[in-house]
Order: sequence, then structure tokens, then C-alpha cells
Amino acid sequence: MRLTLSILMIVAVIAGFVVFIVPTYQDIGALRAQAADYNTILDNAKALQQQRNKLVAKYNAFDPNSLAKLGTMLPQNPENVQLILELNAAASQYGMVLQNVKIDTPDTSTPAAGAARPGGAGQSPDLGSLTITFSVSGPYNGFTNFIKTVEKSLRIIDIKKVTFTALDDKTQNYQYTVAVKTYWLK
Repeated sequence: MRLTLSILMIVAVIAGFVVFIVPTYQDIGALRAQAADYNTILDNAKALQQQRNKLVAKYNAFDPNSLAKLGTMLPQNPENVQLILELNAAASQYGMVLQNVKIDTPDTSTPAAGAARPGGAGQSPDLGSLTITFSVSGPYNGFTNFIKTVEKSLRIIDIKKVTFTALDDKTQNYQYTVAVKTYWLK
């Protein structure tokens, strides 16, 4: 009877080992692999956080005035009203007033194949453009000074088209129609 009981106990221990210990050991192996994956992800997250901290420190080192100038050069939205006010202020310096202002926004659903942008190649999907057409009237010298002022503006402005007609031969006043294109970050 002792032998049978001993054999029965050995079989029970082996069965318990096979039924309980082996699956638990396999689960522990799977959990160790998962922990290794999580540790790798955690290390990557720490590296990304360090990189982000470096970039934030670099951004904070920039002069706020320079950042403001950059925001003026390539704003976050079209700011067409602000641009029209700036153009009108520049024109009024030379005795001219903006008239017949029209704003044309190109279709942004399909990028233009050969559209130019301020750096060269085709239109970037992150860059929006806006065309403003307006007219001013005044003498030729006033108009050229106005164009020079627009040229020196911090905002990126491309003069696309200029047409003029003579209003009065005696006073040398002309009606100028100007189309300008400006850009912003989407």
C-alpha cells in the first residue's frame, strides 16, 4: 500500500507540475517578453522626451522679436484684412488710396502643378496662398515708391501683375491695377 501511495503521490506531483507549473512558467516567459517590449518603448519615450526638451530649449533661446518678424513674414493664417490695411497705409504715404480690392483664394483641394512658392519648387501642402488685386491712382514716382515700400515689407509678397492707364495727361496721374500674391502656413 505504501508503494501504491508513493506512486500515486509521484503521479499527482507530475500531473500538478504539468497542469499548473508549466502553463504558469510559459505565462511568465510571455510576461517577461512583454516587459522587455515595454522597457524598449519606455526607453524610446525617454529619448524622445530628451529630444523635445532640447528643441524647446533651442526654441526658447530665440529672440522673441525675431520670432515676431518670422510670424509677420509667414503668418499662421491668411490675415488678408491686416495685409490690405498695411498696403493701404503704404499707399497713403504717397497720396494714394487702395480701391477695388478683390481677394482670390486658389482651390486648395488640388495643388497647382507648376505653382511657385517663396523657395522655389511647387506649392507645398503646408503653405497656403492668397491673391489680392487692387487699384491705386497717382503719379508714377509715387507708385514706384509705393512698390519699393511693399518690396521692403517683412511679409512675403509677390507682385504678379501691374497694369496702368493714363487718367489725365496734364497731371501725369495714372490708374494702376496691381495683383499681389502672399503666403501663409496652413
